[in-house]
Amino acid sequence: MSKDISFRLIERCLIKVSGDDAESFLQSLVTQDVAGLQPGKLLYGCLLTPQGRFLHDFFIFKENAEFFLECETQRRDDLIRRLKIFKLRSKVAIEETPLAVYAGQQGTFRDPRLEALGCRSYLPAHTDAAPATDYKDLRIHLGVPEGSIDIKPEIDTLADINLDYLHGVSWTKGCFVGQEVAARMENRGLVKKRMVIVSGDRLSAGDALTQEGHAVGEVRSVNVTRSEGLAILKLAALKETVPLMQPAGTIVKARLPDWLDIENT
Repeated sequence: MSKDISFRLIERCLIKVSGDDAESFLQSLVTQDVAGLQPGKLLYGCLLTPQGRFLHDFFIFKENAEFFLECETQRRDDLIRRLKIFKLRSKVAIEETPLAVYAGQQGTFRDPRLEALGCRSYLPAHTDAAPATDYKDLRIHLGVPEGSIDIKPEIDTLADINLDYLHGVSWTKGCFVGQEVAARMENRGLVKKRMVIVSGDRLSAGDALTQEGHAVGEVRSVNVTRSEGLAILKLAALKETVPLMQPAGTIVKARLPDWLDIENT
């Protein structure tokens, strides 16, 4: 990814959460610690179900006492609806904003998930930018999921998709929706599957991955050449010497992202 190129991420957008209770409102809901969030700082977090399952991922920053959440464009209305369910009598306003989302090696905020992903910026939608295909391919190559294209709402847990290693949750902030279940899985070592990087020929999103005819995983998204992708895979399958297969009958190789240090867990 060139330092001189920014990519417009049309699949991502911004909403604004403002009002006297905005900070306490978000602090009680999201997986990240937003208390005392300073200008110039970008956080990455999620909204979970009470059962600890993924609902939405977002980046969070603050300007002039207002919080901005970068979320999925196609699922923005669902996020706003879910936040309003918790609003009750809180002095909070939740609304859309016109700014667009950009990614590149230079920008306003350093991506908090992984340094190699560069920066994110929020600018007027007419700002010139390159198509985001190269950015998605980089993200896949690094093994970083983003949004419902990679993460299944109400099914995946934080650990399934490695967000516990991508600075997507604060275990010290106190309660958030789904915190009890998420913390129990983390502390008791109950994680049985993880998101991995797969490589092969003509990979397709949604394809089942098998070993000796038994389903052990699923491809979630693939790069432009369909040679590399992200997949959910049972950890036990990584230890087997039996080949991992896709429906076309060809062998698929799988590996953990380099930054995911779980070999000894």
